Amino acid sequence: MSNDTPASTGMASKAVDWTLATVAAIGSFILMLKLGAFHATPPESLDGAWQAALQFAWLHDLQVGRDIVFPHGPYGAFYAQLYHPDLVGLWYAIRLSHAVVLAVALVWTLRVVAGPGLGWRVLACGLALLAAAALVPGPDGIWMLASFLLIGLAVDDRRAPPLLIVLLVAAIALATLAKFSFLVMGVTALIAWTAAAAFRRDPMALLAIPLYVAAIVLLWIGAGQELSGFADWVRVSFEVGSGYAAAMSLTSNRYDLAVYGALVVLLLLGVWVGFRTQSALAVKAIVVLGWLALFMFVAKAGFVRHDGHAVFPFEMAVVAAALVVAHGLPPHRGTGQLFALQALALVGAVGWLAVAHTRLTPSEHTIDRQIASRVVHAPALLLGIANDLLSQQGKAAHYRDYADKSRALLGGPHPRIASAASVDVYSYMIAPPILAGLPYHPRPVIQSYQSYMPALADRDVKEVRRTGAEVYVLQVGSIDNRPPLADGGHLWPEFLSLYNPVDQVPLGLVIERRAEPLTLETRKLVDGKNRYNSWIELPAPAPGTILQVKGGIRPTLLGRAFGLAFKPPQLTITLRRADGSEQIHRLVPGQLGAGFPVSPLMTTPQEVRALFEGEAAGAPVTAFRINAGRLQQAFWGSAFPLTVTEIHRPGQG
Repeated sequence: MSNDTPASTGMASKAVDWTLATVAAIGSFILMLKLGAFHATPPESLDGAWQAALQFAWLHDLQVGRDIVFPHGPYGAFYAQLYHPDLVGLWYAIRLSHAVVLAVALVWTLRVVAGPGLGWRVLACGLALLAAAALVPGPDGIWMLASFLLIGLAVDDRRAPPLLIVLLVAAIALATLAKFSFLVMGVTALIAWTAAAAFRRDPMALLAIPLYVAAIVLLWIGAGQELSGFADWVRVSFEVGSGYAAAMSLTSNRYDLAVYGALVVLLLLGVWVGFRTQSALAVKAIVVLGWLALFMFVAKAGFVRHDGHAVFPFEMAVVAAALVVAHGLPPHRGTGQLFALQALALVGAVGWLAVAHTRLTPSEHTIDRQIASRVVHAPALLLGIANDLLSQQGKAAHYRDYADKSRALLGGPHPRIASAASVDVYSYMIAPPILAGLPYHPRPVIQSYQSYMPALADRDVKEVRRTGAEVYVLQVGSIDNRPPLADGGHLWPEFLSLYNPVDQVPLGLVIERRAEPLTLETRKLVDGKNRYNSWIELPAPAPGTILQVKGGIRPTLLGRAFGLAFKPPQLTITLRRADGSEQIHRLVPGQLGAGFPVSPLMTTPQEVRALFEGEAAGAPVTAFRINAGRLQQAFWGSAFPLTVTEIHRPGQG
């Protein structure tokens, strides 16, 4: 009897332990399952447009990095939250599998790093649910999770279960091919974990990176990509990434930055002290530097634009704090105060996540209401999968409605659009031809606000000259208060040379490709060194003429370093109109390097058509200046080459 009691107690304890782990995994799965945001996209949506283009690329075997240039890989089609009738089954299969793997890995990882004993493992399950709940607001945190979990395992001296490493590597591989920034984070975590495991003579240290490479190859080929194209995609993605901070930045909230910085310092201190005394100094340094790199990457992902993206750093701070606190269970002798600080960091990360989310996304429900909604509606969402797969109602009906709206934006579609062998839209509202089922033929950089580096602009120019779409719809406009024609401004000489106007549709001006290109007439009006804050006078452009500005603003060494770690300060350009009024716009140095029309300012299809037909178009700009204070000049230099070129079609101007 006495011999049976401990065994029975042990079996009961294990049963309770595994039951709680299963419940925690199911709860984490529900919290990370972002099915409620799966929807059809309105054709006017900027984000919906690139997501629709990624799904189009998957369905038509376009090669990422060559046929389509965007900061996502082929599996960006499933990072996208859009319904597509031809992808809905595969979308659910990938997203459900991904959520299951992450839920199991999250609970398993926190239980592994926590101390032995049922009570500590139960507390680790609670921390897992808290971390999963923190990922509810935005999708990126879910895709970043595996990298943080893997590097979290590196803090623990004990060998991690091989199957857990396999799950995390598989999740990192999928994320790698969904978005390029996840590749950078995943490779960083893999290198850090592998180096630490190698010092500890863990056999999995020899297998993790080969497993990752094998998973990448299988997923890449499975996506219909050419194996040789992987290097092209990585190289082009670095081009996109190199200009991202300068091009896409918005003003940051100093309190968010200060709080995040304080959280990172506390968490890294906890990581360092949390190592057992027998850990080699090299292992500590590798792992802490790996964590620091992940925190920096997340900060760039969130704080460069500092809009709704800025919740991601605090989501990952909650995950990291949960890992550090779990690893501190039970608190070791002499580390009680530090453990209390780490617990305080976890509470602070959760609290500031709620504060930042409410401030950055005021139109959305608060996090607690989103969590409650996710839990309450999870059964209905899961049951709704069958409706999405089989029914022509719900999302399928919305998709048809948006397809009809897209056709209306394209004039029905217009007969010339309907008869074209290929169609594209300038500058970013590219969803209508995709949703309307037309033969969409994208230029490489699918949305013009992303062609913010001269190398990216050159890709577009070469492709438009070589095999550009038969028909374009010109929908003028830029994002982030850039000059009206700055986004994709390098393409305007190509449009004037290669295309003729046809008609107007609600979306914009329809132009068709000429049988032979025109040789444009050009004349340089300004050519030399320029300094900031000095006015450059311009003549009124003759009818049918654009004045194309191009300059070579380059970051200083300080600017390069700061841009790598965070983002450089913004530059602006002031445009003076003929009536004496002035307007100030964001200036992206890379767009200035590629060139864009500074005059006239055209904002309507009628004005664009007048330009093509040799008539007066838009509002002329009589002078402009590029503005920079002393601080900006420390990052961008004090002088730069600048040209202004008059461009028009033969016989015009």
